[in-house]
Amino acid sequence: MAIYDLSIPLKAEHPPWPGDALFSRKIASSLSSGDSCNISCLQMSSHFGTHMDAPYHFEEDGIKIDEIPLETLMGKALVHEVDADSLIQPQHLPDLDGVKRILFKTSNCWFIDETEFHTDYVSLGLEAARILVQAGVKLVGIDYFSIEAFRAPGHPVHHELCGGGVILLEGVDLRQAPPGWYELFALPLKIEGCDGSPCRAVLRDLKE
Repeated sequence: MAIYDLSIPLKAEHPPWPGDALFSRKIASSLSSGDSCNISCLQMSSHFGTHMDAPYHFEEDGIKIDEIPLETLMGKALVHEVDADSLIQPQHLPDLDGVKRILFKTSNCWFIDETEFHTDYVSLGLEAARILVQAGVKLVGIDYFSIEAFRAPGHPVHHELCGGGVILLEGVDLRQAPPGWYELFALPLKIEGCDGSPCRAVLRDLKE
């Protein structure tokens, strides 16, 4: 059975979103120092690495990360490969009939695991975002750290998607996953009242 781990490792070498807290893992207790067990203290942004945006991230009345229905986070998902230079436009979208979860595989996937933050990543355009909301898509993923163009004024794509109740899965590593249908499991930490969370995302091939 083919299983694809979409989550990049949480480590200090990976860049945060510019201006966000750096990832830090400090040793609080270690067996090698004579302590009774190994314990780490972690510090990071709620949007570091492979992570999920709850609608509350951009909408004050949107649901929070611990309120997302589990059935939204697990189920049939389409990996759709897009050949776009900068923005995913309506012409890049597939037939959305029956699509509830979609992950966009773009040229981003070839630098998702690099230590340098890229600002020229492929992102979702506003018109395409509107079509996804109108089609009833519940979860949208992309292979870089934001669904929206870098520092887009007013964040219209986030507002469109979050305002429509769409869950966003950002920073997914799709390098090994061919386009097609899968079963997705994407589970964030259950952080009460939070806007987002790092998560472990996995695809399981439906063909086997």
